[in-house]
Amino acid sequence: MSKPFSSRLLELRTNAKLTNSELGRLADVPESLVSGLQNGNRRVGEYQARKIGAALRLTGDDLEQFVHEAINTCTKKILNEAKEYPSQVLNLVALQLRRAGIDAASIFDYAVTGDEYEQDLHLKLGDGRSATLRTQLVCA
Repeated sequence: MSKPFSSRLLELRTNAKLTNSELGRLADVPESLVSGLQNGNRRVGEYQARKIGAALRLTGDDLEQFVHEAINTCTKKILNEAKEYPSQVLNLVALQLRRAGIDAASIFDYAVTGDEYEQDLHLKLGDGRSATLRTQLVCA
């Protein structure tokens, strides 16, 4: 999250030696969408973000990170696979952060470490502070 999605997309497209038109054609999305995303004037959902990421030959964790960065610019920020969970579950992290006095605008950077059972969300805040949200999944 250290650089805007628009800059990241421009960098990836440039490194792939693709024009906006070529990337649009490979991803089966309008060239105007690619251009608008790079200018920060357009937003993209999960479906089109996956198509663009795949056209950039991103795979695995790189593709997932790209999709998450892309949908963070969208008003519908929930991944399709997560939509079936109750809103209370999906909003848990946001509510914990807000109760701790951390609003979305104060998050400067973040990293997630751990495995599928224990993860830490490390936040760098704009005022120089840091915070860690630790999760542990225990199935009985």
